[in-house]
Amino acid sequence: MSGFGHYDRTVADLMKEIAICCILLELDWTDADQVRTLVNESLDCTSEQHLAMLHASDERTRNRGKLFALLTLLLDTERQSAQVGVQVTYPGSKLWQALNRAFIEAYARLDGSGHSSA
Repeated sequence: MSGFGHYDRTVADLMKEIAICCILLELDWTDADQVRTLVNESLDCTSEQHLAMLHASDERTRNRGKLFALLTLLLDTERQSAQVGVQVTYPGSKLWQALNRAFIEAYARLDGSGHSSA
């Protein structure tokens, strides 16, 4: 996406889809431990594992794979917007706030353990 992207709209669309996946998977985004675990699993998921999840016969596994894909798109959108100097927000969303906290904690953990946080 170039500097002409509509980042706020993209994030809003992604957040709606992420919320749907969380509901389908019965995830409680007010539970910090659940969100933290979800984000860590998403970040630790390899491309091969992710692809397998998206093509699984089990609907729950496919929904989890979709959720991981959406989280990746969310991070990519936020990264791209930051590169062009646009700060995106999704005001008032407890899910947005919980995900951001969990991603910040995950990256701090990775940085503290000597891993790169690219």
